[in-house]
Amino acid sequence: MSAFKTIEYSTDNNIAKIILNRPEVRNAFNDIMIKEMHQALDHIEKSQTIKALILKGKGTVFSAGADLNWMKKMVDYSYEDNYKDSQKLYELFDKLYGLPCPTITMVHGASIGGANGLLGASDIVLAQTQTQFRFSEVKIGLVPATIAPYIVKRVGEYAAKYYLLTGKSFGVNDALRIGLIDSTGTSESIETELQIIQGELERNSIDAVRKTKQLINTIALHTEKEEIKRETINTIAEARISKDGQEGMKAFLEKRKPNWIKDQ
Repeated sequence: MSAFKTIEYSTDNNIAKIILNRPEVRNAFNDIMIKEMHQALDHIEKSQTIKALILKGKGTVFSAGADLNWMKKMVDYSYEDNYKDSQKLYELFDKLYGLPCPTITMVHGASIGGANGLLGASDIVLAQTQTQFRFSEVKIGLVPATIAPYIVKRVGEYAAKYYLLTGKSFGVNDALRIGLIDSTGTSESIETELQIIQGELERNSIDAVRKTKQLINTIALHTEKEEIKRETINTIAEARISKDGQEGMKAFLEKRKPNWIKDQ
């Protein structure tokens, strides 16, 4: 595979590892990172020998969500441009969710906005104790549409409503309570847990693990998948060109309050 600019990808002892590698912008993702993530996941998907994927972020946080320069481009996108752009992001989460091997995401520092889609689409999520989470889309007039199917599936309808509608920041205790993460601890303890999980996977039949994951996903996806896909992509594309979406993105980029927030 060719060298990547925004991620690090490696395999060792049949374990694949993707590290978000834009620490200078808090691992915010853009169109380049999305493309490179697709390429790495395609490689894993085609492999018959990879037993697991480990996903991490380099630097002080896991990911701050969307990149500012990428957002600046969105302000001038047409509906068609936004639809294509949103489709690539939706399909990234869908590809991660559907990987034949188990996926383990290690979270630290913060996971904001769309970055939580990676958590929602992962099989196992381990988080350091100081990690903060936020679904920030509604704060800037957008809708967390492309991540919603995976967040609702992971945390349930009413927990999703509470945190996606309010945009409220929350920590690991609440993330653990609602099921967004599976375990929390110090950096050392979750690394130890990761080693334990890897050890268990090493002792399992790779074929049985893959078939078990496929069965679970088949049972879970009882709703019409293409209908969900069309609805989520269309929703975010419309939100980006809406009045509130345009105002919210501009206000965020200009570091001011959007006009629907009145001074107290």
